[in-house]
This record gives sequence, C-alpha cells and structure tokens, in this order.
Amino acid sequence: MIVDAFSIEEILRLLAAAKAEDEGDWLLIATTFLHALRASEAVGIKGDNIVGDYLVLRRGKHSKPVRRLLVEHANPLLNERQAMFDCARRTPRNQRLFPMTTRTFQRKMHRYGKAAGLADLLCHPHALKHSILSHLVETMSLREVQEISGHKSLGSLGIYLHPKAAQVEAKFRAALKV
Repeated sequence: MIVDAFSIEEILRLLAAAKAEDEGDWLLIATTFLHALRASEAVGIKGDNIVGDYLVLRRGKHSKPVRRLLVEHANPLLNERQAMFDCARRTPRNQRLFPMTTRTFQRKMHRYGKAAGLADLLCHPHALKHSILSHLVETMSLREVQEISGHKSLGSLGIYLHPKAAQVEAKFRAALKV
C-alpha cells in the first residue's frame, strides 16, 4: 500500500468522526472517497450533477467525464445514495451541494482525521482518492480502475501500483512452487 493511503478501517473511522459532527461533511468525504474525486471536483458538485441514480461529472485536469452510480451500501458510513438525493433536493440545481473552498475541505479533513486518530500525513482530501484507487488496483483490472478514476492514460495510474511485499513474496514462492 502506498504511504498516502488510508486502510478501509481508517476510512470508516474518518467517516464516523465526520458523521458524528456534521452530516454534510460526512457526505462530502464519503462521496470524494467512493468516486475517487479530487477536492476541487468534490466541492464543485451541483444538484445538476445528480442525474437519475448517477453522479455525472466532467473531471478536472483533462480527465474523461464520468458517470458513476451512486453507492448504496449495507454499511451506513458508505451508503451515500439517499443522502445525495436528499442533499440535491434541498439545494437549487445550479448551486453547489458542498459550498466550501478546497482549503476549507482540507481543514475539515485534518480535524476529522485527528478525531479519528489518523496520521497527520494522511489528513488531506487527495488521500481519499489515493486510498480508493490503491484498494481497487488489488482487485480490478487497470482499465477498470482507469474508468473509475477518470484518468486519460494508464500511465498516470502508476502511482497506485505499489504491491505489498508479502504479496510479491507469496507469488514468487508460488511461481517457484516452493
């Protein structure tokens, strides 16, 4: 796992800390994580970006536009679907759902990360994107991860390709039938 990625347990602690204080902040963090968004993309989400059951975004940095199904999950901390519908319903369609700057988002991440007992190094919004993509490369093809991340090229996914030493050793031994 790369240095700037949360474990799933850490993500859940972060989401729990945010939800205990502010439902909107929890939803922002959950959506940023679940859809591998940059902070600017997350705080820029408007009601217009909720189309049916999908979050539809034109991503930054010349990335491909994405259409991602809103996540309905058994764990309430990862269940964004109904909360996004409710938030979009309360907000005029052309207004941002999370009206804050990326700097404010960063400050909130730091505060909730501290409350969750996370390392200061990880307490920034971009760690959410790194975290989900780092976990996905363990179970999905690079093309599938590329589709989720919005990256135009497979080369830009290289930062997420950090195999765990134990996994490499196990595969090496299996290849040698040791």
